[in-house]
Amino acid sequence: MKLSVKHIRFDDGERYMLLVDESGMPLYFPTLYVTAIVRGGSKAANTVKNALQAIKVLYGWQSDYQIDLESSFACGELLEARQIHTLRDFMQRSLKDDVQPERKVVATTARKRRPKAVSSKVQYARLSVVADYLGFLAVQLQQGTEENKKRIQAMVNMVKANRPKTSNRSQKDRDEIYLDAGLLDRLDKALKPGSESNPVKDYGTQFRNALMIAILRVTGMRRGELLSLKIEDIDFSANRLSVVRRPDSKGDLRSYQPVAKTRERTIPIEPLLTDRIHDYVLKHRNKVPGAKKHGYLFVTHKAGPSCGHPLSIAGFSKFMHEIKGIAPEFSDIHAHALRHAWNYMFSKQLDEKSVTPEREQQIRSYLMGWNPTSGTAATYNKRHIKEAAGEAVLGLQKRYLNKGSKA
Repeated sequence: MKLSVKHIRFDDGERYMLLVDESGMPLYFPTLYVTAIVRGGSKAANTVKNALQAIKVLYGWQSDYQIDLESSFACGELLEARQIHTLRDFMQRSLKDDVQPERKVVATTARKRRPKAVSSKVQYARLSVVADYLGFLAVQLQQGTEENKKRIQAMVNMVKANRPKTSNRSQKDRDEIYLDAGLLDRLDKALKPGSESNPVKDYGTQFRNALMIAILRVTGMRRGELLSLKIEDIDFSANRLSVVRRPDSKGDLRSYQPVAKTRERTIPIEPLLTDRIHDYVLKHRNKVPGAKKHGYLFVTHKAGPSCGHPLSIAGFSKFMHEIKGIAPEFSDIHAHALRHAWNYMFSKQLDEKSVTPEREQQIRSYLMGWNPTSGTAATYNKRHIKEAAGEAVLGLQKRYLNKGSKA
């Protein structure tokens, strides 16, 4: 059974996601689970999507091992330890393997192709969802006796106990993969409207793409926040940009709606950037058919059914993929990497102004839309702190070694 996660949009603007079969029919228990437990717990859309993706892998495991969980649970049976072990291992598989055709072995010496594996962090998250879903499913299908409740909870605990151990000490810090200013300057040059190395040909699209990268680079905002921007969010006279939360917006035609994940805020912007936004709106966006029907800043320029619609997450992802094809040095560029780059440059800027660490955290948290007490600001400052620590320790070593050489 081929399953997929489908994004739907109701008439009142509410977005929803469902796990559906080949005919588009939603699966009953996964739908009930995300409605009552995940969505009912006021979880974000991405949380719902990740939950459904994990359940989709669970159905893949059922198919491979010819297990019918609903029938088994209805008959009073629960998963045994050996089944949970195979489930644990199956949860390492990448969903991308679903679209790859099987290959016939043409020689006995050929090695069997191993399925691509996800990270231990993803496997951990999947098993967490699956454990809760299995508990939910068993409760729905079995009598609610105290004995059954204990057996079900024991099964859930066993699944969770098989999650991989994750340690922050063994994982590479996110700040160790970064984009330096020189690389980003070369990217700006490659994406400059009219540049021969530009991956797209339409000038209006070139202007839009260069503007999106500029905004991400100088504000550090998230991809969803960028795609949620409306023209009305730009104060052209005061040179300010506002990040506004609009979940389940009725006027947004996108089924998978980009949303501002963090707090609303207002960010001052340079007049030069304001002028570029103004030029895009008047000289390029206004010429796109259908763009005037809504207020979203960035639109699809390509002719077709979606021409003039707000730029989708898929459309933005396609643009980011095109960047990687310009040159090998751009292979690590993505929206969140630009956010890290902004935070690093922000730390350098505040160092020059001798701002205290406490004040720096307050300012950074506001500009990024974080809760000031969340501690997230420290995560994005790691690379800068490491560099400062490195400079300090090298200074101590230099003093010691120079002193020894004079003796």
